Amino acid sequence: MISLNFWFDTVRVLLLSLLLAASAGEVLATLGQAPSTPPAASSSTPGSGARMSAVSPGTRSSLYTLHEVQLENGTSVREYATPAGLVFAVAWRGPVLPDLTALLGGYFKTFKAEIDQAHLMGSRGSPVNIERDGLVVRSNGRMRNFFGSAYAPDLIPAGVNINDVLQ
Repeated sequence: MISLNFWFDTVRVLLLSLLLAASAGEVLATLGQAPSTPPAASSSTPGSGARMSAVSPGTRSSLYTLHEVQLENGTSVREYATPAGLVFAVAWRGPVLPDLTALLGGYFKTFKAEIDQAHLMGSRGSPVNIERDGLVVRSNGRMRNFFGSAYAPDLIPAGVNINDVLQ
């Protein structure tokens, strides 16, 4: 009989492996930085599971711009940017977690500290719900079906309801 702790540790190792595998590609938008730009046609390498294969034309409103990036590994990443060109939120859905180190940038340290604290308290695996130090992350899923979002409340443009945006 397999213990529950063994199962959680196995899932954690698999998730970490997926995260590391996804990090091999090009960097996506990072919270607090400019949105990603379409890759050159020659920069897409077959077999690279995390390189961008397409970027949708930006959807514009007077309050924010939305870009959607389709990764070669099948994961879709939406980037929400202020009129000044700063990414205030990202959302993902797909078979592989995107590189959260790249997506969260300077906010990753807060994310990692919260995850480490949750592990010390005995919580492992999905779902992840973090609301700390100017960062909100919600992530859930299982192998081949990951989804989530992250945003920096201080960067959300005035007049934007983040719950409506990330639906």
